[in-house]
Order: sequence, then C-alpha cells, then structure tokens
Amino acid sequence: MASRTALITTLFFCILSTSLTAGGVSGKVTDASGAPLAFATIFVRETGSGTTTNEEGYYEIRLNPGTYTLVFQFLGYKTESREVRVGQRMEVINVSLQEQPLQLQEVIVQSNGKEEDPAYSIMRKAIAKASYHQQQLDSYEATVYIKGSGRLKDSPFFLRNTMKKEGIDSTVAFTSESVSRIEYQRPNTFKETVISIYTRGEGNDTEPNGYINGSFYEPKIAEAISPLSPQAFGYYKFRYEGFFMDRGYGVNKIRVIPRSRGEDVFEGVIYIVEDWWSIYSLRLKTYKLGFGVEVYQMYAPIEDKAWLPVSHKFNVEGKILGFEFEYNYLATVSDYKIELNPDLEADFKLIDEKLNKELAAELERARAEGDDKSAEIKEKLASGEELTRKQLRQLMREYEKEEQKAQEEPEVVMNTSIVVDSMARQRDSAYWEAIRPVPLTKQEVKGYERLDSLAVVEAEKEAADSLESVGRHKKRGGFSPLDIIGGSNYKVGEKQYIAHGSLWDRFFFNPVEGFNIHTNLSYSINKDNRFAFTVTPRYAFARRKLTGKGQFSYTYGPQEERNNFSLEGGRYIYQYNPQEPISNLFNTYLNLVEERNYISLYEKDYLKLSHSNRLRENITLNFSAEWANRYALENTTTQSWFPREGRIYGPNIPFNEELEGEAPETEKAFVLGFSAVARPWQKYRIRNQEKEPIENSSPELRLAYRQGLKNIAESVTDYSYLEVGFQHKIRPGVRGIMDIKVEAGMFLNKNYAGFADYHHFMGNRILLVTADPVGSFRLLPYYQYSTMDKFAAAHVHYQFRKLLFTQIPEVWLLGIKENVFVNYLATPTSDNYTEVGYSIDNIFRFLRVEAAVAFQDGKYKDWGILIGIASNIGGNFSIR
Repeated sequence: MASRTALITTLFFCILSTSLTAGGVSGKVTDASGAPLAFATIFVRETGSGTTTNEEGYYEIRLNPGTYTLVFQFLGYKTESREVRVGQRMEVINVSLQEQPLQLQEVIVQSNGKEEDPAYSIMRKAIAKASYHQQQLDSYEATVYIKGSGRLKDSPFFLRNTMKKEGIDSTVAFTSESVSRIEYQRPNTFKETVISIYTRGEGNDTEPNGYINGSFYEPKIAEAISPLSPQAFGYYKFRYEGFFMDRGYGVNKIRVIPRSRGEDVFEGVIYIVEDWWSIYSLRLKTYKLGFGVEVYQMYAPIEDKAWLPVSHKFNVEGKILGFEFEYNYLATVSDYKIELNPDLEADFKLIDEKLNKELAAELERARAEGDDKSAEIKEKLASGEELTRKQLRQLMREYEKEEQKAQEEPEVVMNTSIVVDSMARQRDSAYWEAIRPVPLTKQEVKGYERLDSLAVVEAEKEAADSLESVGRHKKRGGFSPLDIIGGSNYKVGEKQYIAHGSLWDRFFFNPVEGFNIHTNLSYSINKDNRFAFTVTPRYAFARRKLTGKGQFSYTYGPQEERNNFSLEGGRYIYQYNPQEPISNLFNTYLNLVEERNYISLYEKDYLKLSHSNRLRENITLNFSAEWANRYALENTTTQSWFPREGRIYGPNIPFNEELEGEAPETEKAFVLGFSAVARPWQKYRIRNQEKEPIENSSPELRLAYRQGLKNIAESVTDYSYLEVGFQHKIRPGVRGIMDIKVEAGMFLNKNYAGFADYHHFMGNRILLVTADPVGSFRLLPYYQYSTMDKFAAAHVHYQFRKLLFTQIPEVWLLGIKENVFVNYLATPTSDNYTEVGYSIDNIFRFLRVEAAVAFQDGKYKDWGILIGIASNIGGNFSIR
C-alpha cells in the first residue's frame, strides 16, 4: 500500500513539475452582455479533464504542448467548442456564451386517448436505464479537486456587538482545498489518495463526498430519493421544458417537481441525453433537517463511451438558534481513465411500452418463444436488439443478482480506503498556485491571507500555552487540585494509565442515603488486548456509610470480534429496575425542590462473573453468573429545601400489584444469565479495512434467559425466565421514519423470585423525559405493573415528514418534525395499558414536546404534557 501511494505521488509530482514549465489556456467566460458566468465548466476533450470558472468568470488550465479542443458549458447556454494550440506559454481565450434556445415537443397522445407530457416518456426510459449506467463502468481513475468555504451570515442580535468587540470576523470562518486521485472498481470499491490538502476552520460535516462518490443513477443519493429512482413517479411530477442539440447529441430539459416539497426529495432541473438516456447536467435542491442543499453537476462524454460528471457545485445553507450560515463547495474531476464493463458493451434501442404497445407486445412474444433460459445475460444485453423498459429492468436485476453471488462479501455495500500523503498538509502557496484548476478571486486571496495570519497567531498562542502548561506541570508534578473535582487521567507507563472520575457531576441526593457521592478510580493497560481494574467508592451522608465495588475487566480478540471478560463485586446500591428509569440528577431535583420521590433502591453484597462473546460482527452472546445477598432499604431522611404541607416522600419499596406483603429484609440469590443479540441481515461499509455496520440495515433480534438456582450458597431464588425481543427502524421511502420495538417474556416457573428479579418496565411520572422515545412509556407508574408472571409490550413511533404544522414550509425549514406514538403493555394486572401520543420534535434542534393519553381496557386513565430531548439529536446533519 505504502509503495503504491509513493508511486502515485511521484507520478503526480512528475506531472506537476512538467505543468510548472508547460503552457496552457486562461481567459474569461461571459454571457452575451459581458457579465461573467460563475462556475461555467471547461472540458478538455483530449485529456478528459475539466475545470470551472471562478465567481468572477476567470479560468485557467495548464496543458502540455499540443492541440486541444476546449468545450465551454453553462446551464441554459449554448455549448461552445474552441480548438487551441498550446506551446510554452499561456494562451488567452475569452468566450461569450449565448442563451440556449429550446425546441418544444408537442404533447403525446397515448393509445387510450389521454394526453401526456413528453417528460414522462423520457424519464421512464432514463429510469429504466439507470441501473445499466450504474454498472456500465468496470473501473475508472480520476483526479478530483475540491474547494470549500463557509461563513456565518447572521447571528442573534444580542451577540453581534460582543462579536464585533472581540474582533470576530464572520465573513469567512472555514476554507479548504484538496487534490486527490480517485480509483473506482466495480461494484463498490473506492480508493482515494490525498495528494494535497489545505484546511482552516471546521466544515461541520457539510463536505459533499456523498454526492461526489455517489450517483444520481442510484435509487437514493445522500439519503434523498433520486429523480431516476424506480420509485421516482411516486415522489415527483415531471414537466418537459424543451430540447436542444449539443455537439451532435440531443438533450432534453426536464423540470423535476416534488409531489410533496420538503426534505429528502429534489426540486429543480435535470437534462437527459436523447437515446443514451443518461444525465447531461442537473441543478437540483433538497433539504436536510431544514438545511438547504443545492447541487449542480455538469457531465461530459468521456471518450464518447460514457457521460460522467466533470464539475460539481454545492451550496449548503441554514439557520440554527439564530445563527445563519452557508457553505459552498466546488469540485472538478479531470484526467479520467475509464474501463467499460465488458458484459455491458451493448448498443440497443430502448422502447417505451406505454407509447409503443404493439411493438412491445411483439418483442415480449418473440423473447418468450426464443428465450433460452441458460443463455448468458451478457449475450442478451449485447444482442443489439430492441428492448422494452421491462425487459431491461429484468435483465439488469438478473445481472446484479449474479454479480452479488460472485462477491466474497455480498453484505458489504461500500469499500473505501483513504491514504493521505505525508507531505499533503505541507504544500506552500507556490504549489497551490501551480496546481489549482480554478483561480482564486481577489476576495478569496484576501480571505486566505487573513486566515493564514490567524492560524499563525493561533499556533503561537497554543505554543505559549503549551510551554506554560509544561512549566506548571513541572512545578506541580503533573497534578492540579482542580483535577480532584473535574477528574483526570495520567500516563504511568507505556500504554498504561491511571484515571479518576469527576466529583462535581456525581454528587446526588435521595431519601435513602441523603446526599451521596461516588467516583471511579481505575488503572488500565491499553495494548492489543485491554486490561482494566476499576474501584468505585460511594459515601452516603445520611447513613454515614461507605460502600463500594470493584471490577476486573479484560477485552481481547480481533477488532471486529472483540470479547470481554469481567469479574466484579462489593457492596453497592442499585435501582430495582436495572435500566434506571429515573436519573439521579432529576431525582435529586424532585426530592429537594418538589419533595417527591420516585426512585427505589436496594443494596447488595455480590460477586458477578460475566463474559461477552462476539461470534461475528452481527452476533453477540452474553453469559453471567451472580451470587448476591440483597438488603431492602428504608428512607432515612425527610430533608427537603422547600417542604410542602401535607406532602411526604413516598416509601422506598414501591407499590406493586403482584407483590404480596412486604419485601424481605434480606435474601440471598444465585442467578445464571444468558442473552443473544443478532442482526441477521446487517450491511456494512469498509473504511480503511475496518468494517462499520450500516445503522438500521437489519432488525435486531434478542433472546434472554435467566435461571434462579436454589440452595447454592444459601440462595432462595427458584425461577426460570425467558424473553424474546425485536427492534427495527424502517424508512418507508422519505415520507417518514417508523421505529418498532416488540418484546415478550414469561416466568416458566416462579417458585420464588425477589422483587429485583421481576421484569420491570421503563415507566415515567415526571415532566422531563430522559429515556429513549422508542421502548419507554410516558405515563406508566415505575413499578406498579412489574411482573413475575408473563408480559408483552409493543412500542411504535412514527416520525412524519409532514403531518399538521410541518405542512407549512416556514415550520419544516426550521427542522421541526411531528411524531405519533403508541405504547402497549399486557401483564396479568395492567388491563391492556395503552398510551397514544403526539409530539413536536427538534424544536430549536434539541427539544421535544409531547402530549400523551393513557387508557386501560379502552377507558381513559391519565394524560400528560412532557418535555424531552429531540429524538434525532444524535443524527447530526451530514451530506457525506
């Protein structure tokens, strides 16, 4: 790998050194009135290279001596070709492009007498051939140049003066340039060698790699439905806007109109090449979480074999919490070297059976009569015959199935590798001046100078801070008193660390312990295998009692199949529900401010052995064995900052419909546990030889079993418990996201189970919801319906793309979503407990407000308004 990278880099610099002494072509592209055409595409036919003009209309291409044909393109304008002889100096060619007149085609009358816009026949053919274009190239190589910039356009009024006083200039906050060599091998392997890169600032996941490496021939691109998707007619209407000729190719202009405007669908214009039914160019816009993403692509016929993109332009803009920003990217693709798929070197005519029903029927009869089932797909495609859309789709499906069977890892949908040259970040301005295919504007030159100056100042400041830090640590032996409160870690040897957790965020209150504090002290060795020893002391002020636990942990095995063994034990306090439905922080607030208590705790002396074994990337087995001596606890304090008349803390042992009498003060338990989690249809990406699971590509199946064993070390538990579960996130197109979680379980025998052995549910009785919105209840009492019998629970959560308020563009442009959810619980005592709710999600990008109503046996039980964290807050904006 390293030698191949070095070879590519060496060849690249040989070309570069030649280009420094070679000539080329430069000039300006304008319209008929002399106004500059920003980001017009210039394509060099002989080299397969492309570039664009800058915002001022200027361009520059370095070429070796020779004769070349330059093709100048801009959407909506006639293409111009100029032949130029290049020597040892720069030739100047200024081009004025004329507006492209369009010929209009008459409305098509179908055989049933109905009129149809010609756009639909064109798009039917383009959609039918999309899979063919995806598979058309066996491999290609190209050089990609990307330039990006971003800035803050507006900010909240109350911060503007502060930003001005601090000297914060928001005109340019981010800029980047890179040159890479891209290699593609069908069906899904990309290799990128980064030759050079310059970055200042943070791009915030706005980089357009998802569009550059993706394709509009795919059903989805960057999670948005492509106008060439097989389902496109369900999401789009199309309008024919004209026809023109360009270099002997007929081109159709098609307006793309979403049936429901909004996120993950495109609107704009796509140009389709007649007879090739490939993309000529496009200008489309979509939205992600309310952020607008505009995509401009210009294609060119490479070696007259395939139409491929030679320039891309992307604009990303949006607003969050009063901050308005924009990011702009320009990408040029040059030096194409392509190899066609030998199986698809076909020249056939595509028939639209909706308009040519008789010919289509005749072709179907002929193929049915003469079809040899054993004939190779390659022969069918290369036959040169006329094919209907249906026949082409069928042949491509068969071809793709055969290709998938031949793959070593059919579950891998993308295999990418990125290699960064060691000198990539050390190029000087002379280098960039020579290699940059798009000249900088005067404003960009000033912006680069300013950012470079700021980078120097920042580097000097960091160096000074580093020296100060070194001096301070020398004086203090590497330790600061603030570390006690904030936590820290220290390297004590090669890959050996000692760490302790913070104290400030682990200081809580509950009626059992009063104020309590805990922290973690750990020692770890992080080599190929990881060993860690952790001690967690805990002190309860009201009980005046110190407890604690310790854990030995050992992680081993290859990265994709990591296994873990742990041994832990001690005396410690836990919630009866191991999922901890109420957080210590919120409970502290409720206790001290509202004098309410919902937390239920018990203490145990225990020793637990557990092992987690990953059989494969998508199958995990867990085993455990625990002996415990459990202690029931009572409230020891009534302390509250704001006592309420007539209100006292609820008891620590909660009310439960099935619990007969009081919980025993102490009980011994020996419990064996087993669980298996599988994602049988998991898909993966490989990035730099590391497998990454693709989120939500497979449902999760879960099986769990617990066995309480009696008379082992005085254990009184005697039960068998079995549980199964299913969870999946489904995207039915772009109309919404559905989350489903179903679980059921039963005690096969229940001679004796302590309350800690019951199956508990994620209930909630407070205003603030902290649990996962899928799999938790909004109004359910925490422990009332916990069971040692049998249960079934179901949760359905649907996030609508548009429902009520989100029909209004001003609302969905803020990224706001609307959800509907249903939660159901069946236990012997729950009376078919059901919740139905509605929520407005992603308010200010991080909040969720819900309204829920509870029923039992169909009768009204309760209602509530709740506030939580946005359900998709973990899903950051990205167009990668």
